[in-house]
Amino acid sequence: MGRWYCRRKATADESCKLAISKLRKDGMLAGHTSGVIRWTSSRSGKESAIELIVDVTGESYARFIYTTVDHKGNTTNYDYKVSLVTTPCNFGGLRYWFGCPHCGRRVGTLYLAPGDTYFRCRHCNNLSYHSRNESSPYGILGQTSREIDKLRSEIKRWTWRGRPTRKVRRLHALERKMGMLSGPIMARIEKIKAR
Repeated sequence: MGRWYCRRKATADESCKLAISKLRKDGMLAGHTSGVIRWTSSRSGKESAIELIVDVTGESYARFIYTTVDHKGNTTNYDYKVSLVTTPCNFGGLRYWFGCPHCGRRVGTLYLAPGDTYFRCRHCNNLSYHSRNESSPYGILGQTSREIDKLRSEIKRWTWRGRPTRKVRRLHALERKMGMLSGPIMARIEKIKAR
């Protein structure tokens, strides 16, 4: 009989990510611009930075300039271009996307996975989402609890014209899910305690 084991995939949350929406918000998708984007790793707490030069006047591209340090302390400098792809919007204008340097796929976010050297799309980096790695009932219960807490803090108005708002309906659905999940889990815990 074969051996079964669970290999946890690296997640997009653990990676350094660069979204096209961040470039648009910072005003870097107008002409020839440059700037530095900084972020802090959620896993290690280390701060990282990347210098970007974005040109959308002729050949649309974003030039990535950054340095990585491996586990031995060796530094490597990177300087390469990533193509920017456009699609027309329904009411005029253009929407920008990154062209993945590895597969060419049109994506809105590029990731620098832990231990990797180049920014690539989520599929090329074989990244998962944190919520997909939560397979045990305890993980799902914890995730649902976090969603409920976040949703409660976001609700400003509970009813509109005598009916619950969309967020309140979502909150009630999550509470029902939590009730259905907590029953079997509490029964398992009681069995374990009885041993």
